[in-house]
Order: sequence, then C-alpha cells, then structure tokens
Amino acid sequence: MIFWRIVDNQLHPVHETDNLGFEELEGLRIPDEYLENQEFVVMRTAHGIGDWVIISAMPRLLKEKYPNCKVYVPSVNLLEKLFGQMKDNWGTWDNPFKTVNYVFDNNPYVDRFVDSIEGEIFHDHYRVYDEFKISIPLIKQMLKFWQFEDKEMEDYIPEIYWTDDEKKLGDDIIREAVDDREFGGLVITSRFEGKSKSTGKDYDEEGNKMIMTALLEKCGDLPFFYYTHRRPDEYPFSFNKCLDMRHMDTRLQLYIRSKAKLNIGTHCGILDCITRYSNAFQIQRVFPLNHNVIESEHYVNKENYLEKLELIR
Repeated sequence: MIFWRIVDNQLHPVHETDNLGFEELEGLRIPDEYLENQEFVVMRTAHGIGDWVIISAMPRLLKEKYPNCKVYVPSVNLLEKLFGQMKDNWGTWDNPFKTVNYVFDNNPYVDRFVDSIEGEIFHDHYRVYDEFKISIPLIKQMLKFWQFEDKEMEDYIPEIYWTDDEKKLGDDIIREAVDDREFGGLVITSRFEGKSKSTGKDYDEEGNKMIMTALLEKCGDLPFFYYTHRRPDEYPFSFNKCLDMRHMDTRLQLYIRSKAKLNIGTHCGILDCITRYSNAFQIQRVFPLNHNVIESEHYVNKENYLEKLELIR
C-alpha cells in the first residue's frame, strides 16, 4: 500500500507501508493548528459507495465536537483531478467519483462540495489503528486521529439524508407495489460467484448459495424489492419478486431499502448504506472482518448462519 499526502490539490505518493495510519502508541494526532482553523475536509482515497458511506457520519460528529467549524467534501471535479488515473479501480460504477453525491447530497452537516482546497487534507490514510484489533471501524480510527474520545464517536453508523421529493417518490413506489405490507430488500452482486478482481481468489459459490437459500427461505413469502447481477431465474433459489430496481436512481433505491423490514445480500456497499435504518444481513466475504466493518450489521457465514437466521422474525 502507498501512503499518500494531498496538498494544494495535488496527490503525492509518500512511501510503501504495510499499515496505513499510525499505531496507537505512536501518539500522532491531527495538528492543533488545523483544528483551530475550523475548516475541515472529509476525504476518502477509495471510491466505492461503501468506501464513502462508512464515514458518512463524520460531518455530523465533527460539527458536534467543533460546533463552529465548516465541513467540506470533495466535488466530483476534485476527485477526478486527484484520482482520475485510478478510475478503473472501481469499475462497478460508470463514474465512481459520483458516489460522493449519492452519500452526501442533502446532508445538513456538509457546508459545501469543493472543487479546490489549499493546504493539507487529512484523509483516510490519517488514522490511528490498534495492531491487535484490525476490526475497529475506519471512521473511529480516523476520528481518533482527529482527537476524538471514544464517547464522542459512539453514534458512527452510516447516515443518508434524503430530500422531501426523494421520500415522496419512494413512498409512492412502495405504496403502489406493496400497499401497507412489509417488504424486504435483496441485492446480489457479481461477488456472489466467480473470482474476486482485488484478490484473484474464487468466491465461495457453494457456500453463498447455501446461505442465500437459507436466508430467503426464512423470509417465507415476504415480497422483495431486488437488484441482481443476473436474471433472478438463473439462480438456484427463488424469492417473492416485487420490483426490480436495476434501473432505478441510486439514492431512490437506498431510500426504499431504508424502509424495508430487512435487507439481504452479498457483502457490498449498498447494504452498508442502510444499516442505520433497516436490519442488514450480508454474506461475509472478508475473513477476518477488518476496518470496513459496521458493528450494527449482521455478517453471515457458514459457521454462524443458523444463529443469524434466528434474528429474522
């Protein structure tokens, strides 16, 4: 991994490292002078929707600790300037840099999307980690660097703020599809089978089939709003198909999922987005869980799936 600095709108590789950030005992924290300036930038160097949403509570938490501060997030233009040469690393999206808008649009704690920032940006590589506990959520590691105490970052679960128009449209779609009945959300991505692009390893297709079948059977005839990377009839399991969301606006998809009784799927950022609002059951693909963990989510694997099934009522 390469540790980067971002200074005066330029990305600078600094050095190779096995661990991004600083070990707890090093005692390194964000400079006091930066905090005194009260103008903060929330920045990630990875650009999947899950990468951004796991730090989505950061603007609110910064405002709570530093009430007079301004909080900025990078615009699509700034992200393209900084990371455009790496755009293909997040090939799931036509333009991965737009995910910053999916996550932060209408956020009352974000003062502005910015095309330019002078000086240093303390991004996600600036974190305080514990080498003996790799599953501390990234946002907590970052906020530790920002001189937060544990009690100041307890409410870190991802959050999204929808507009009134988005809510009305979403509610109308739900009402038309299921009236006042409960419904579920389902997402099956290309991570269900085949080979991981990042690691080169095969996904556990048989294990994923077994877990997904068990989860869906436990849900009975619950209708599902769904997004699948293949046609539903090509999978070795079935579910009560309510509405295909494949061509639906991303934020609208997320709002509808936030209203679901539960959401089931492969381990992906879409489910990370709604875990504050709806129970999310993800088929675990990272062992052991690392800093991308959200402690309110249910990570389901072959060893614990019977236990997780008991949580579905």
